[in-house]
Amino acid sequence: MKDSENSASSTYGNLIAKNTVYNLLGYGIPGLAALVLIPPLVHGLGKERFGILTLIWMVIGYFSFLDLGIGRSLTKVIAEKIGMNKTEEIPIIFWSALLLMLVVSLIVSGISTFFIPTILNKYLNISPNFKTETLKIFYAVSLSIPLITTSAGLRGVLEAYQKFYAVNLIRVILGISTFLIPLLILIFTKSLFCIVISLIFIRFFIWSVYLILNFRVNKKIWSDVHFSFESIKPLLRFGLWISLANIIGPLILYSDRFLIGMKVSAAAITYYATPYEMITKLLIIPSALGTVLFPVFSSNFLTNPTLSKKLFIRGVKVIFLVIFPIVIIIITFAKEGMSLWLGNEFSVHSAYILQLLSVGIFMNCLSLIPNIYFQGTGKPKIPTLINLIELPFYLSIMWFSITKWGISGAAMTYMLMATVDAAAMYLMALRIFSMNIQSQITVSIIFSIFVLIIPFYLISILSKVFFIGSLSVVFYFISWNYFLTIEEKTLFHLKTQSLFKRL
Repeated sequence: MKDSENSASSTYGNLIAKNTVYNLLGYGIPGLAALVLIPPLVHGLGKERFGILTLIWMVIGYFSFLDLGIGRSLTKVIAEKIGMNKTEEIPIIFWSALLLMLVVSLIVSGISTFFIPTILNKYLNISPNFKTETLKIFYAVSLSIPLITTSAGLRGVLEAYQKFYAVNLIRVILGISTFLIPLLILIFTKSLFCIVISLIFIRFFIWSVYLILNFRVNKKIWSDVHFSFESIKPLLRFGLWISLANIIGPLILYSDRFLIGMKVSAAAITYYATPYEMITKLLIIPSALGTVLFPVFSSNFLTNPTLSKKLFIRGVKVIFLVIFPIVIIIITFAKEGMSLWLGNEFSVHSAYILQLLSVGIFMNCLSLIPNIYFQGTGKPKIPTLINLIELPFYLSIMWFSITKWGISGAAMTYMLMATVDAAAMYLMALRIFSMNIQSQITVSIIFSIFVLIIPFYLISILSKVFFIGSLSVVFYFISWNYFLTIEEKTLFHLKTQSLFKRL
């Protein structure tokens, strides 16, 4: 019996590892594509056009969250039905959820279309030469909202069936197309409208592929079309707070660029959004792990809370040990990196922005694990309420900072609020779940935040190299001797030996 349990545990662990790798590739490959394709895209479009395109990407990203939390809820509920061998109940849940998302997104599309002229003329500082074209672009994006929103639900079904390979293959295609399609169109025309229409067409293609794959994983979905409000009540109960979070989160996430467009210029968005697009790719690491941990937290919290908490702490350690070295290197060599990537002009305007945003993204990475833990254990309202409280302060401070200091003020505000958010998440986790976080972990993370400030004052390349070299030795010594437990060291040795044997 014990051998059977160990075998199942090993299989389950391998599945988590495999799906995490799929997620990393699904997020990482488009990130690499962005690094390669953004420079020629900026050069080809010009700063203002690229700034407008960035706003379009941001709007599309925001509306992909407006699914009432049903995408995440579908993953949870359908996975439960599969586990209980009640797959015959899935079609009615699928169609009812899809209909609800469609109705809500059509309403949002209609409302947003009505307000587009007002937003464009009164709140976005776009030069007159681009206003007519930008108006048409925003209308097109608004009409595509139902397509964008329902895609999240279709993807949630595939994740419930553990089809992470297919989901991430599609994500790679979509991610690369987001940057490659505009670049290819630039060969023929600089029309942003043509570029955006092409991106919407790609979205429609992806939506169609999602739908076909849904029909394949459960053939009854195609043949058994039914609708029932009762069937979506469990989705709405769980999805209500997720939905609210999906509205608030992007408001916090994207408001900086909108305010820069309002208070400064569309061209200034480029100097801010370009390093932002680069550094936010680091979020793929905690996101890849978090997506896989979500069902693990859900299934273990009630039956084995000790294991659930153990996985929480281990997840925090993994994120810290992976992200901190990357962030400290980026902050230290921000000026040189931006100059090499996009030239001296961008380095002058964006290196300091990259440094500030890097600290903020480090805090975002750390806060993602408690966020996923709250959701996985059935308490999504906690991070949502935290964000709801933060929102008015964030918007007010961001408005003031951009008005007074421009894009530097925006980056500083982002960094400070990300730190406050991470602290609030962990304090609530400690209070509600009585997490037994080792003092070494707490001290190490707090100390690391102060270490991140040092590279801001390093000027010469020699001092930067010396700093990174010295810190690497100290980081390895502290991590191995004080940060990791004996069990984690043993597990690391076993995994390393297994890897070398395969090689």
